Amino acid sequence: MIAAIKRNRRLTLIGEGEVDLMGRPVGYRLKQSQRARGIRLEIRSETGLTVVVPGRYTQRQVLDILRQKSRWILRHLPSDAPLQLPLFTPEPGQGDKLYFMGRQIEINVSTAKSAVSSAVLDGNKLLISAGSRNGAIPAILERWYRQQATTVFAQKAAGFQEAMGLHYNSILIRGQKTRWGSCSPAGNLTLNWKLLMAPEEIIDYVVIHELTHLRHMNHSKKFWDMVEQYCPNWRKYRKWLVTHEDELKARASFKL
Repeated sequence: MIAAIKRNRRLTLIGEGEVDLMGRPVGYRLKQSQRARGIRLEIRSETGLTVVVPGRYTQRQVLDILRQKSRWILRHLPSDAPLQLPLFTPEPGQGDKLYFMGRQIEINVSTAKSAVSSAVLDGNKLLISAGSRNGAIPAILERWYRQQATTVFAQKAAGFQEAMGLHYNSILIRGQKTRWGSCSPAGNLTLNWKLLMAPEEIIDYVVIHELTHLRHMNHSKKFWDMVEQYCPNWRKYRKWLVTHEDELKARASFKL
């Protein structure tokens, strides 16, 4: 089961409810789909838990499934509330907040007309000129994050490879849906630009993880022993990535 799926416009909101899951009250929205063959669960960062039911269902069936899947639900819901405000407006704009290496930055869109689109970080302000194109801000943001990733990841990898006595050949910046990084047998690293939304220690962990594959192309005990040598809190950081994976992907979409 995944934590979020694409919107289905054939869904009809038919009610709301609350259920006690392992001692925690969790609110949910109930939507109906005439095409659904069974009950399914969705979790979105902006709306929390939604239960999608077919044309025929019973309240008992809904509650039974919620309790059966309580661990999955609690693992993906925010820790302090079942609902969150949207991360972004449909197109990010003036005053909206982003994350860059663990710190919050604020979008500042220039009203001056310009033929060239750009983004420049000044302190905690990301100054954006959208040029003459409407709807260009998400593309500008992704381009800026990719550019920053090229610099940041190269600096990180260079520093850690020296400390670890290793050598990689190249770094490729991508936006994978399911991977944060990889290392090929030829010594080429691939890193996900969306990691720049995470705290710096998480980035360090992923870079160290992939560099370690230069010596151990597996996840053996020797591999994890080496990771721990240079990243003692790797278990904590790996757990953070699992817990916040959907949140990071939602932030990096720059839209609801």
